[in-house]
This record gives sequence, structure tokens and C-alpha cells, in this order.
Amino acid sequence: MAHYVTKKKLHRRTFLRGASALIALPYLDAMLPAIAESAPKLPIRSAFIYSPNGKKMDEWTPSSAGARFKFPHLLEPLSRYKEYIQILSGLTLDGARAHGDGAGDHARSAGAFLTTAHPVKTDVFVGVSIDQVIAKKLGHSTNFPSLEVGCERGRRSGNCDSGYNCAYTTNIAWRSATTPVPKETQPRALFERLFGDPKSALDAAAQSDRQAKRKSILDQALDDVKRLKGKLGSGDRNKLDEYLESVRELEKRLSRKNKTQGAVKVPQGLYGGGDVTGYQARVRHMYDLMTLAFQTDQTRVMTYMLGNAGSNRSYPFLGVAQGHHQTSHHGNKKENLDNLRKINRFQVEEFTRFIGRLKEIPDGTGSLLDHAMIVYGSGISDGNAHNHNNLPILLAGRGGGKLKKGRHLIVKNRTPLANLYLAMLHKLGLKDRSFGDSTGILSI
Repeated sequence: MAHYVTKKKLHRRTFLRGASALIALPYLDAMLPAIAESAPKLPIRSAFIYSPNGKKMDEWTPSSAGARFKFPHLLEPLSRYKEYIQILSGLTLDGARAHGDGAGDHARSAGAFLTTAHPVKTDVFVGVSIDQVIAKKLGHSTNFPSLEVGCERGRRSGNCDSGYNCAYTTNIAWRSATTPVPKETQPRALFERLFGDPKSALDAAAQSDRQAKRKSILDQALDDVKRLKGKLGSGDRNKLDEYLESVRELEKRLSRKNKTQGAVKVPQGLYGGGDVTGYQARVRHMYDLMTLAFQTDQTRVMTYMLGNAGSNRSYPFLGVAQGHHQTSHHGNKKENLDNLRKINRFQVEEFTRFIGRLKEIPDGTGSLLDHAMIVYGSGISDGNAHNHNNLPILLAGRGGGKLKKGRHLIVKNRTPLANLYLAMLHKLGLKDRSFGDSTGILSI
């Protein structure tokens, strides 16, 4: 049964309980008195999203700096959220460079992306990633100190890129210099982690029985839902209904019995409209689950790999039959550049949908996006050149009002990407003096 403080004062850590479900709640007005007493400031959520193989940089980079820039083609979908977007040009990931180790730029680009350290080629040794630094210091406040997700399976051994261990190419989160944090790549499994009761999470028979009978986790918690609604005002009841409907809709999608794990309806105008399946659906499912994880404060730190480093996935739904990695080695050929353009635009459109959803969800006096810092980018700039300077990096959100509004910032040549991460630590109230190869604190 859910736990309540008083009729008008609801505890932040209230859950709806079913036979094998434990459903966390979003922030409700009824929780505000408790928040005012124990935690006057709403938490800031951090996310780090990795896109493999670089970008088509001439259509990524705005032609002018400052607040009056115009979004180029690849970033145009983000224009509706301009005040929440900072485009950061000129940042460098020195740890991804060869430094005498020869080939292996893709492995280094992922291994260094959040650690900014140089991956050791003859062993597994890189550094602690920024997400894990945050999780170690702030993660005690949530069910999950951090969550790691991706769209392609991870590996912790083997040779995946010119002698580099597969741990580098398939992970961006590192708990220690030798220990990557495995990512979850199955949306249904992540859903169960977020909404299954930990006390019965290992009871495979109970979960199997529930799925066989097509019972929703919400159906199990109906009594608790009714009891809770009786203690809420009309505004909170509406918020609760909207939240529960989003959970139910996602659960239905993930439960559909077909090869694609459920079709997702895409509005007309995005890729022509209609249902999306397969990889498209997985990208969207993971973003939706990240949204729910932040909305319910299950975690405040997440990493997301849209693809493993050097991913050669094809995109037939975009009319791109050639693999992504192969396409990124464009050789300035028109067909390759056109295909790369389609892939890059698709990735930004899905990212835009994610931050748009965060903008829609109330969080205190603002939205989830107002209380977020979300990095999106790649450890490679131009895939054809394999360069690690002038990286394609975005920072979305307002960080609880601590981040600057929309602009295109061009930094000095060789400014470490670590300077951005150090600045984010300071925005979170963590006064670390350095991170990775930082040389200062980026003005964000």
C-alpha cells in the first residue's frame, strides 16, 4: 500500500504498489509542503547522449556565434526550443587521439567521451566517467544512482577496433578505470527495472504469469490509485491521470508480440509519418523510459548510446541501405554525404522529441527541461577525417536556472571537453577543482 504523510501532504517517496509492481510517482502539488521542509530546491537531472561516427559538420555548425544564430539544417528541429539549447563549437577530446597507438579512433572516441582519458590499447584502463562522478556524490537520493541505456548490445572483452578492447567501443560509463558500467539495451527489461517491485523482481514466474495474462502493472495497483486520488486536488488528479496514461501507453507498446517489439506512431512530417518499428522504435522507447525515470525521480543521472562506436547499422527506413560507419567515410561523395545527412537529421529529430517531452512535463514552477542538463554529441567530428577537435556538442536544458539561454558558443582551439563537464559539476553544487584533462571551467 502507498504511504501518505497527511491528507494534504504527500511524501515525495510515495509509491503505488501491486502484486509485482512498485510505481513511483511524479512530483505532485501535494508533495510541495514536504519539499519545502526538506529539499527547497528541485533536483537537476543530467543526461549524456552519445552518437557514433561524427556528423556532417557543415550542416551542423551555425554560421554565426552568440544568441542571434540560426539553426543549420541538421539542428533545425531544435529551433522551437532555442532558449534551451547551447551549441558548443571548438571543444576537443584529446584522449581520443592516437598518442602513438595508431588506428582505433572509434574505440578511443567512446572510451574517452565521458572520461576524457586516453584508453590503454594493450589492456582495459581509461578513467572514471563524469556520470559516475555525479552518481557517486549525488546518487544516494534516488532508487538508481545512475542508469545506462543503449540501442546496441555491449561487450566487455574481445577486439573491436584495431586492437582496442570491445569494452571501449560499447560503453561510455565507467565506474573505475578498469570497470565499465553495462548498459541496458532491451526496453522491456528497463521498464521492469523502473516499475517492477524489487522484492519480486527475481520472481520470473510472477512476471511471466502477469505477461501471459496481459495484465498491466497499473491494473495491479488500481486500489492504490483510487485511494491516492481521494487525497488529491483536481490539478494533481489530472497530473496523475496523464502520467499513468503515459506509463500504460508505453507498456502496451513494449508488450506487443511482434519482431519489432511494438510499432510507434510517428506524426506526419517526421520521416513521412506512420508507424516506426525496429531500431526506430527502440530509440524512441529508450527516450520515453528516460523521461519516465526523470519524471519519477528514480534517477538523476543517465547515459544513452544511440549506437556503439563505429556502428555500421543501416537505416533502410531513411532509404539508407549502406552502413552508418561506411557512410561516414564519405570521401566527399554526394551519395554518402546525402545519406549521412539523413542519419544525422533523424538522430536530432528524435532528440528534439525527447527534450520536447521534458519541456511538457511540469516540475515545480517549471518543467523537467528547466531542471535538466543534457549533453548530446560525439567523440568524433568528421567521420571521414576521424578528427577529435571541433566536436559536435549540444547542451540542452536550463539547469535549474543556472545555465545560459540559447546561443552558439565558439571556444578557443584545443579547449578540452572536460571543461564542460567540470562546469556541469559546479552547476550541481560540486566544487571539484578538476576533471579529466580540464584546464578551466567552461562558461555555460
